[in-house]
Amino acid sequence: MDLKESDRPQVPAEVEQSGRQEKVPLIELQVREYIGIFLWLGLLFALTASVKVPLDSSPKAEAVSISKAPWVFGAIQWLLQQWPAWLSGWVLPLLSMAVLLILPWWGRKVGKTWAWIIFLILSLVWVGLTFLYMFMG
Repeated sequence: MDLKESDRPQVPAEVEQSGRQEKVPLIELQVREYIGIFLWLGLLFALTASVKVPLDSSPKAEAVSISKAPWVFGAIQWLLQQWPAWLSGWVLPLLSMAVLLILPWWGRKVGKTWAWIIFLILSLVWVGLTFLYMFMG
């Protein structure tokens, strides 16, 4: 059954905004995410290349009781200096990872706004601990 031009419903030239968003094709979403991932990875690579963190102690130091690590593990290193190793090296990182894994499910149950708030709080905690390690440790 072939429709003629006159039988097809006419779509107005200007579509009225009704508050509904257009559906974006899956391939376009994937391309957007790939571009975003590569931009963020490039930014992180530039940051890691520009930040100089010494990994050894001073030659004038007599005894070193604190081992240094790259800045990406700064939060865990700072926690290891403050609390017992089982808590700061195992429990808190695993708990953080569990919260990140649960966030998509939790976002569907209680709303995406709360999931974003929890994600941002958790991210700010780890970034803050990393800065504590870099500047106070």
